[in-house]
Amino acid sequence: MAAPGFLKEREKRVYPTSWLSLLKTTAVAVPTILLFAPLALISQKYISSTRSSPPPRTTIPKELADLPIRPLEEREHDITIMGATGFCGRICLEYYLANYPDLKVAIAGRNQAKLKDTMKKVAKALDVSEDSVLSKVTVLIADSSDYTGLSAVARSSRVVVSTAGPFSRIGTALVEVCAYAGTSYADITGETAWVRNNIARYGEKARETGAVIVSLCGHDSVPWELSANRLEKELKKKGEDMTRLVFRDAISSAASGGTVSTIIESVENPEPNERAKGGFDPLFGEKKQGKIKNASPLFVTKEGNSFLAPFLMSNVNVEAIKRSLSLNSDLEYVEGLAGDFNTGFVTTLNTWMSMMVLFTPPVRNKLMGKFIPMSGQGPSLKAQKHGYLLVLGEATGSSGSVVRSAIYYDRDPGYRDTARMACESGLELLEGRKREGGVYTPGSVMGEELMERLCKTGTAFAIKED
Repeated sequence: MAAPGFLKEREKRVYPTSWLSLLKTTAVAVPTILLFAPLALISQKYISSTRSSPPPRTTIPKELADLPIRPLEEREHDITIMGATGFCGRICLEYYLANYPDLKVAIAGRNQAKLKDTMKKVAKALDVSEDSVLSKVTVLIADSSDYTGLSAVARSSRVVVSTAGPFSRIGTALVEVCAYAGTSYADITGETAWVRNNIARYGEKARETGAVIVSLCGHDSVPWELSANRLEKELKKKGEDMTRLVFRDAISSAASGGTVSTIIESVENPEPNERAKGGFDPLFGEKKQGKIKNASPLFVTKEGNSFLAPFLMSNVNVEAIKRSLSLNSDLEYVEGLAGDFNTGFVTTLNTWMSMMVLFTPPVRNKLMGKFIPMSGQGPSLKAQKHGYLLVLGEATGSSGSVVRSAIYYDRDPGYRDTARMACESGLELLEGRKREGGVYTPGSVMGEELMERLCKTGTAFAIKED
């Protein structure tokens, strides 16, 4: 899949799949899917039937909720990273120390020994002394359910960047204390049901305190949401509403244990769906007239001059753009992994095969740590450097105009560049313009500013009209 203009010089390519590779993949994938599909369905039905009701949701104790908001200029830390002992959190700490040495950074977690071990690993990665890292970074102790500890983190920080997931299971209390403390916050979740609920639960409190809570600040779903925003803006200059949006994706990225855990958690322990007052979808908002139809493929499908295969994150990306697009009219959304037919066919089979195995717990548990990464595990540095993401956007206006975009990341978008996106989101909340408090997605509160930061630090973006 070719990129326009200056992106071609940096582009890593998706090469066509041979017929021999297609036949080999088919020979393995089809029997595997046929074998595990009924087992996965039976397993998930059993899990659903035996799932107990979730415990009552805890809320911030009154004595903490009633504390006066500390002025931002009096707080000890510019940015605190929650989840620094995890794979992506460690990369965030590396990024801040390497690129913003004057930043007052803290890391927070429940295990002091692991936090200090993280700093040692970061020192080694940056080829600096352990003492230099230890002297620059403050360690804060707080468990994900410890409201007292989390409140202390929020009240001592101007911004919190969280990489600790699955967020629906361990991230809610942190969002709540940030909303009450007037502390801005960015995370890398891809759990849109959880984000929807946070808007309903904490949106009003965040507006009251001035806390700018921003979710989906990583690979899920910054590249797509910021591209969609720019495409809509270009069509509005022509006096047109966006009626169709197609994203053709090319990606090389490896999963980490945290991502696998999040996928499993979202299916086997889904977040209950809370509606905002008035019954509308909190992600969508109550003032938008149009609706979004997700027409992304479930199997390899012809789209223009290429084929699209299913992309798991399309369901997340289409939810993210709900928050930031004006949607004055209905919009058809199409997203998939682009390539020739053979590549699309192989990608489809591999996607379905992986899902069947992942959702058959007895098989999944046997493969954990061997072929499926466990929590804290992720791709090697070499794999991260060889990863990339290219997203080509095509937006059609209500009068037929077509505007195209390209956004390109030349390293692993799921981890190395997700960390960069999260870190730059945190910096924009720290240093950028004054914003109204609330619960947002990146494009709905800092789209242009975040795009500028990303392009200055490694992302390439282009837009053109037909």
